[in-house]
Amino acid sequence: MVAIAIAAIALVSFITLVITSMNLEEHARKITDATLAADDKLKEVERTGFPDMGKAEGLIDEKDPDGFSYVMVVTETPIDQVRQIDIEVFWEKKKRSVTLTTYIAKP
Repeated sequence: MVAIAIAAIALVSFITLVITSMNLEEHARKITDATLAADDKLKEVERTGFPDMGKAEGLIDEKDPDGFSYVMVVTETPIDQVRQIDIEVFWEKKKRSVTLTTYIAKP
């Protein structure tokens, strides 16, 4: 009887550990996907040239409205002809996010 009780406690602890591990893996995957999406948006801006100042937002994938969304803000810097670009990618209805920042100089 004691052995069964100990085994049951160990099994519950193991199951809890597995579930926690799966949740952490899912969270890490989302962070990676959001970071890659933000990097793709920044590369898109770099390809289009020197950006205008302002704010833009939208969905990363228009076909997936429950997926990632973004807000991109382009601001001036103290250095002439250099702009700061901040892009924040959200998921889980904007409860979680990743932010990347880069600087672009006017050619």
